[in-house]
Amino acid sequence: MTALDEVWSKFRELANPTEPIEVSLAEAVGLVLAEPVIADVDLPPFDRAAADGYAVRAEDAHPGALLRVISPPLDDDPEFEIDAGESALVEAGGPLPLGADSVLTIEQIRSEAGSGGPRVIEVLERAIVGRGVSERGTLLEAGDLLLDAGTRLEPAMVGLLAAQGCVHPICRRRVRVALLAVGDHLVGPSEAPILHRERNAANLAVTALLLRTGAMIHDLGAVAERDAGPALDRATTAPLVIVLGAFTGGLLRRLAHDGVEPVITGVDLAPASEFQYGLIRDEEGRPAAHLLHCSLDPVEAVVQTALFALPLIDCLQGRGSDHGPARVEALWLGDPAAERRACLARLRVDRSTRLVAEPLEPRGRGDLATLARANAVALPPEIHPDTGELVASIIPLGEIADPCREHVSLR
Repeated sequence: MTALDEVWSKFRELANPTEPIEVSLAEAVGLVLAEPVIADVDLPPFDRAAADGYAVRAEDAHPGALLRVISPPLDDDPEFEIDAGESALVEAGGPLPLGADSVLTIEQIRSEAGSGGPRVIEVLERAIVGRGVSERGTLLEAGDLLLDAGTRLEPAMVGLLAAQGCVHPICRRRVRVALLAVGDHLVGPSEAPILHRERNAANLAVTALLLRTGAMIHDLGAVAERDAGPALDRATTAPLVIVLGAFTGGLLRRLAHDGVEPVITGVDLAPASEFQYGLIRDEEGRPAAHLLHCSLDPVEAVVQTALFALPLIDCLQGRGSDHGPARVEALWLGDPAAERRACLARLRVDRSTRLVAEPLEPRGRGDLATLARANAVALPPEIHPDTGELVASIIPLGEIADPCREHVSLR
């Protein structure tokens, strides 16, 4: 049996990132940057007014001073400048005239407005250099690192990249994942299960989780074990293959026949004791495809996908870690684990704003109703060395539960 940390380290060692490609910014959300993004202009790109008012030279703007108001040219000349004893009306966000170093708000001046606006303003409060001004480069300077390689692009990042002219970021290609269930008793989700047949829920349950990584899923459905050969031949053209099926001698022999080289067989953590990670190598001995052999039970398949498929995809996208998938720490509401086991959990914020997790125990094999309530997978809890509390490392699967809706349950 292999320790969980060793599995993640092995992924990091063997899974080379996909090749970098140029992608339009509008289509890059969800992809992982292959190169860092560097600012090419200052932000703001010029000194701008931070408030509506009058741009002035602070050395001229003392109480009682009268400043002539001049109007900017109609062609929005960037060389527009005010001299000593002058001021100019500006709007928040607009460029500051050359020579100005402060902005007086309407409350800090007195004016007698005519039909064309005031010609002179009286200063009521001394101007201070920099007040009411957003200086060029205060938010970002050209050359600053915006996003590092390995960052997954989120929707909120698009505006930043657009402002810096990064309209074709270099990203890792989406990982193609072939998914295949092997079981003589399975039928498709849209088919009627008759006699001792059962709908295949595992493929779609796993697909829904994988789609959050930005991967492309090639769902090959379910096949009987005797028909697995052609389906596996199709599946192993993908960089990542996930086979859901019992660990029968026939299926294991078929995988060996297809050139799958076992790397890890069994993990010291239930329900992954029956789990296999293998490689198919190219003619030069390099990994050409990674294969995960997981449980056919949809509940166990989701747990194993969170533990193994997610970190392996991260490695293939250039953001892998020896520490495995992204996790958070939460106060554990269950009893200390009697065995090394990863389990489904309900992650939520309690009324004291603490992140807490409670275990969800399936009532039997294939308990999809319990799976539907889960939004996380929890690793075995441990005693926190500082607080003495029982905490668990949590892999989120969805949104954190709303404490106002916790009375709703599935039966």
